This record gives sequence, structure tokens and C-alpha cells, in this order.
Amino acid sequence: FPNARTLVMRRCDRKNNEIEFHTDTASSKMLDLEENPRAGIHFWIPKVQLQIQMDVVVEVKVGVMTIPNWKDVPTNSRVSYGTIPSPGTIIESPLAYNHAPNQKRFAILACHIQTIQLLLLGVKHIRARYNKTTNWQGEWLSP
Repeated sequence: FPNARTLVMRRCDRKNNEIEFHTDTASSKMLDLEENPRAGIHFWIPKVQLQIQMDVVVEVKVGVMTIPNWKDVPTNSRVSYGTIPSPGTIIESPLAYNHAPNQKRFAILACHIQTIQLLLLGVKHIRARYNKTTNWQGEWLSP
């Protein structure tokens, strides 16, 4: 089955059509992205009843190039990058793991947006799609 994950968006760059997430290099998503660097991103904004879907190509950044970003990660958030044992490992009890913040386990997922679909819910839903290949010219879709 395809894997869905919940991540916190860390940065958005409209000029370069890019959004960014952070992850632990030992997480299973890293293997998945190595096999297939394409992903689907989904946002739901309940206040305005707007669903946003994006198709992205993910560029994984690790190592020295991530040090400037690592310096901006709050100390209490760094525990997410270096869990022992590695994320997804079977453990004996709910708290049988340790935090060992480690910059070498910090990865940036730079997601290059290829398409965006919007669905605005209302009495009559409105749906549109925008593609990078058409210089972001939109087209209406049946909801």
C-alpha cells in the first residue's frame, strides 16, 4: 500500500515553487523517496473549507548543506532527529526509546511543486488545477 505521512511544513518558497519539510534520515520515508522521489501533498484548511493537493518531486538534502537549517531548529525539536532505536523499530514498551539529537540524522525534503489542485467546498464546490508545465495556467475541473 502507498504510505501516507503527516509532516509539518517548515518553509514555503513561492518564487521557486517549493515547499519544505524535515525528517530523520533513518525514517522509512527516506527509503521510499530513494525508490521514488515523487509524492503527493495534501492540505486541509477548515476555516475556509479549502482542500489543496500538490504533486511534487522531492529533493533530499543531507549532511553539511543542512547545518544552517539545523541551527534554526529549536533545541526541544531536535529530539525528532536521532531517536534510538530508529523510527519504526519494534520496541518492548511505549517508552523504550531514547532521544539523541543528531544533525547527521537531519534531512530536508525540498518538494518541487509540479501540479496544484484546489477544491473549495460550498453549496456548489469549485475545483481547479494548475500545472508547472503550462506556466501555472489554471483550468476548471468538475468537482
